[in-house]
Amino acid sequence: MKFKTFSILLILLAFVFSFSSCGKGEKPKKKFDTTPVSIKQFDTPPGADPSVSAELGGKGFKGEGWQTSKDYNTLGNPKAVKGGSLIMSMRDFPATLRIVGKDFNSYFNLMAEDMVYEALVGEDPVTGEYNTPRLATHWKISDDKKTFKFRINPDARWADGKPVTSEDVIATWKLAVDPGILDAYYNELYNSYEQPVAESKYIVSVKSKQLNWRQFVYFANSMKILPAHIIGNMTGKDFLEKFQFEFLQGSGPYIVDKNEIKKGQSIMIRRRSDYWGEKERFATGLYNFDLVRFEVIPDETMEFEKFKKGETDVFLVTRAQTWAEKFDFDEFKRGVVNRRKVFNENPGPTSGLTFNIRKEPFNDIRVRKAISFMYDRLKFNEKLFFNAYIPIDSYFPGTEFENPNNPKIRYNVDSAQRLLTEAGWKDKNKDGYLVKDGKIFELDLPFTKGMDRYLTIFQEDLKKVGVKLNLKEIDGTTMFKLGNERNFKIIPINFDGLRIPNPENTLESSTANQDGTTNWAGIKNPKLDELCKAYDTTFDVKTRIKILREIDIIACNEFGYAFGWYPPYLRIAFHNKFGFPDGVIARNLSAISVLPFMWFNDPEKALEYDAAVLDKSKTLPKGDEDNKYWLDLKEKKNAK
Repeated sequence: MKFKTFSILLILLAFVFSFSSCGKGEKPKKKFDTTPVSIKQFDTPPGADPSVSAELGGKGFKGEGWQTSKDYNTLGNPKAVKGGSLIMSMRDFPATLRIVGKDFNSYFNLMAEDMVYEALVGEDPVTGEYNTPRLATHWKISDDKKTFKFRINPDARWADGKPVTSEDVIATWKLAVDPGILDAYYNELYNSYEQPVAESKYIVSVKSKQLNWRQFVYFANSMKILPAHIIGNMTGKDFLEKFQFEFLQGSGPYIVDKNEIKKGQSIMIRRRSDYWGEKERFATGLYNFDLVRFEVIPDETMEFEKFKKGETDVFLVTRAQTWAEKFDFDEFKRGVVNRRKVFNENPGPTSGLTFNIRKEPFNDIRVRKAISFMYDRLKFNEKLFFNAYIPIDSYFPGTEFENPNNPKIRYNVDSAQRLLTEAGWKDKNKDGYLVKDGKIFELDLPFTKGMDRYLTIFQEDLKKVGVKLNLKEIDGTTMFKLGNERNFKIIPINFDGLRIPNPENTLESSTANQDGTTNWAGIKNPKLDELCKAYDTTFDVKTRIKILREIDIIACNEFGYAFGWYPPYLRIAFHNKFGFPDGVIARNLSAISVLPFMWFNDPEKALEYDAAVLDKSKTLPKGDEDNKYWLDLKEKKNAK
């Protein structure tokens, strides 16, 4: 089975988040009631059901022969203070508020699901191992690596007070495989397991139909558990209709009241006063804001202006030009507004231009390589991007999976001309364009608004070697359709980097002509197929790294892409009243996915901030702009 990546859906979306506060020059006011809430209806006694024996997961369960962890690393700041509100913005209102089913895969939903719902097992934020108790206190993997058992924490409760049980896991799986949810990816992914079995109220087991090291991760961590007493008798179709714009309650620390959802305008997420995991180790320093409100602000310029005026507190800076030129205002100079470049291990994207190997002229590797030589990324970076980015030379840029021996393609007219001549493109017409078999070398390149800044440079450079490039502006939806249907010769791509690499989806031969995969180039290489299979069935982490590096260098030498560039950091600007962990954000996640539950209102900073807003003569400390906590931690780890 081929696991489709979330990134192929996310390339169509453009959420950017920021936070808001008081108006400029006026005393901060409490805009909303921020009292934590409860929707508890069932007063279930704490602890395990006394009718369940210790050996079946009840009181006294010792976990002999099971896996668990007590000394795992935590993500939050232990000094975090709970309280206050956080008001964020999003460019578009989500197509749905469900975390399962058609159209669920928006940035907003992927962030909100970690606030409202929980998985069986969590990820250690430092090591990346899936060894953190969450809904499950213990788990067991069979000797053949295909059967997984989980012991659910008897203290875990849904927001309405009912206990979390094995039946909830089964109901969640049944929903995931129901064709009625109109999500072929989820159907295919979870149909790779047999139906889970409730061995007791607290112990559930599931068997994978295939040997693949990721099977434990997908079931234990990727699948957020939903309440069986609500979805248990629902068909997939009914679920889509019921929860299109309504949040299903979860077991997590936040809830969403349907009466506080204003379609197209805003969404409120409120902290629960009775969250079962409040004192669990994994929750240390997390889930601090009593209220997180999301408001739709569709225009980036308006969003930044609101931030400057103090109407928003945090702004995720996605443009190098904004970072370099737009911070010449009083509040930034005085430290009322602060900013950070956070160097973490968030995987870089696979971006650039894709060549369709199935069609002429890109069925010739010499042509693909020649065009890559003319894609002058260093010039783009210098002239347009303030030298803010790093050229991509890998399918896994900026990660330990990148092979350092990959070819490093840089602008070179002589190399491009030589390769084109070798490929039979020798003669030019009176206009200076290459001609072969009576046809000029002419390409249509679709692009979306904003790309023309650098593609017009690319167009002029290609003319130097005799290639005519026609730029055609289209929208993102059309771009995705062309790529997914392989209806192009050359097209821009930008697939998000994956924390769990999935090379077969982009590089295995069988995915070359399969809709829904990211093998847009059409790469087919028997050695890559062999390595992809080995990667799936290798359970040793160090060996998997070696396999991915071998995959990387072979794939890069296929020249399916003229690679683009990526930022080695995330740029965040904020009004200077927040506290956060030493690393600012998580080790391997983007800023927007973790800020709402990692940061907190710092009382001391807030007092100083309020005073500086009112008194223009006051300044606040800025601190180091570059934060390399995660890179320093990695260096120390590697030095041991």
